[in-house]
Amino acid sequence: MFANSSASAGALQPLITVPTCMLAGCFWPVELMPAFLQRAAYFMPQRWALDLLVKLQEGRSFGSLYLHLLILLAFALAFFLLAVYKFSRNQQSGQFV
Repeated sequence: MFANSSASAGALQPLITVPTCMLAGCFWPVELMPAFLQRAAYFMPQRWALDLLVKLQEGRSFGSLYLHLLILLAFALAFFLLAVYKFSRNQQSGQFV
């Protein structure tokens, strides 16, 4: 989407993943962030994955966490469809490698 080659995509990856991980609460608890950032964290897939792992460690079953799994699947589907759309619109996808 933003890169013309796999090398530039590799260089851009930390610029996307690190800030979203910070916002999602991977590096510090979400409770330490201001309220508006706490609400924004729920728009990050990492937040849902972290919450799912914490609840599994507390001993909850997969059946009680179906909402988390559905939301993570929805994120995966949305990103997949975005990639399919972008590659279908890009005529240079064969040159990406």
